[in-house]
Amino acid sequence: MANGPWNAQDYEAFSHQSYRIKTKAYMQNFAMSSLLMAIFFCTLFAALGLFFSSISMNSTYAQIEVTTDGNISSPIFNRTVSEDAEPRPDILYSALNSDTIVGEVLNNFTNPIESVRITASVYDKNGVIAATGDTYANDYQIKPASRSGFDIFLDEKLPSNSKYTLTVSFEKSEDDKPAALLLSVGTNSEGSGSFKVLGEVINQGQDDANSVKVSGIFYDKNHKVLDVDYTYTNPDIMSPNKRAPFELSFYTDKPEKIKSIAVNAQSNEYSLITNGTQNNTKSEPSN
Repeated sequence: MANGPWNAQDYEAFSHQSYRIKTKAYMQNFAMSSLLMAIFFCTLFAALGLFFSSISMNSTYAQIEVTTDGNISSPIFNRTVSEDAEPRPDILYSALNSDTIVGEVLNNFTNPIESVRITASVYDKNGVIAATGDTYANDYQIKPASRSGFDIFLDEKLPSNSKYTLTVSFEKSEDDKPAALLLSVGTNSEGSGSFKVLGEVINQGQDDANSVKVSGIFYDKNHKVLDVDYTYTNPDIMSPNKRAPFELSFYTDKPEKIKSIAVNAQSNEYSLITNGTQNNTKSEPSN
């Protein structure tokens, strides 16, 4: 374009060139924005897929709903099975005692499970949620066909006509703890408003037993759960061939109702020595 005053053709050429430059820049920006948005959504969908996949792989859920005055020896239970057709843990029995839900959960799997967590949602007579709470089963690991006690403190008293749901989550254990802890249950006695169990645990393993935990489930004459408890041996770290005492003690208004006890012992490394399942450790309370 020559120097000097612009004519109409010069303006037209300049406008056309400017339009082409702006159009090209717009198309480049649009292409770049589209690419960035595509990358963003692909990343988001991938992250969501991994999130839900991890949930489905690591946790399994089951649910039961009961009334507080019901006998749940054979509960109405959501028996949906996982993809490999293995059964779910079963809540054998539970009851709402004022401000606490007590019960026991059975491992229906063919392999041990751990990190068994029970969550309660309590509803009033109108179906409005009134309280919630959660806890882990008292044992580190629940072997196949074995059970573990639990109690969920709700921090408030609830009417006897309340209903509740219990949701169970858990993980499959990578290792099956070898049986190396020998349990000896000694004196158990009823006091005025209390119940106490004394015993010993012997480490028959080749290594130290760390965080040795003793748990108890206390039943009435109909084998309904009245209460549960757990404690640690003193000391809770036991060398091979060493023994340590324990005491299960709790307050109860009617200790005479306790007719049998199931006791279990576990450490981070070992499980209880039994001839069968955990229920073989039951003993009859002395009067």
